[in-house]
Amino acid sequence: MTANKEPVMKFLKKVNCPFNNKLGIKVIEAEKGRAVIELEVNKDLSNNYGIIHGGVTASLCDTAMGATVMTLGINPMTVEMKVNYLSPGGTDGKLIAIGKIVKNGRTLVIAESEVYYKDKMIAKSLGTYFVER
Repeated sequence: MTANKEPVMKFLKKVNCPFNNKLGIKVIEAEKGRAVIELEVNKDLSNNYGIIHGGVTASLCDTAMGATVMTLGINPMTVEMKVNYLSPGGTDGKLIAIGKIVKNGRTLVIAESEVYYKDKMIAKSLGTYFVER
């Protein structure tokens, strides 16, 4: 990690809230306007069909987008979020979510995220975040 990314990663320690810790969500990469998170998945996170529960995927989307907003040095609050589920995710291996800033406004920030399972995109999301500056 380069020296200029260290302050961003330090700020992102706030992502380690009790809910994210319970699921095992970790920030693995971050720079201004972009964050990458991961989650080791298992059968405990599945639905009745034996695939990853949609709530887990939505949580990854929200966390990736929120972490991305945090890379701007501000604390976000989710106002609205939309998730498109593109393909089922399995219960072995990792889910990787990549968040990016779409628009950095004065009081609202728009972010997007993509969730991958074994190199296949399984979800795409768009979120609006309230920020106090």
